[in-house]
Amino acid sequence: MIKTEALTIGTKAFIRTYSDAGRYVVREGVEYSEAIDPAEFGRTYTEGEPIEGGVTADEVLDILTGEAE
Repeated sequence: MIKTEALTIGTKAFIRTYSDAGRYVVREGVEYSEAIDPAEFGRTYTEGEPIEGGVTADEVLDILTGEAE
């Protein structure tokens, strides 16, 4: 699923967009592992193909909590 997070760097607002399923985010045919855009741009993304060797958010959580096999 596409996830977004609001970020502030200095005094400027940004939006971070990523997939929690280990997929690329896609805009205008270009694939990104994640995107960070100025908030005023209002860009939208769709989920693309899986990132080869990528991990999902659940897998990262398992690693961090020691639950990974």
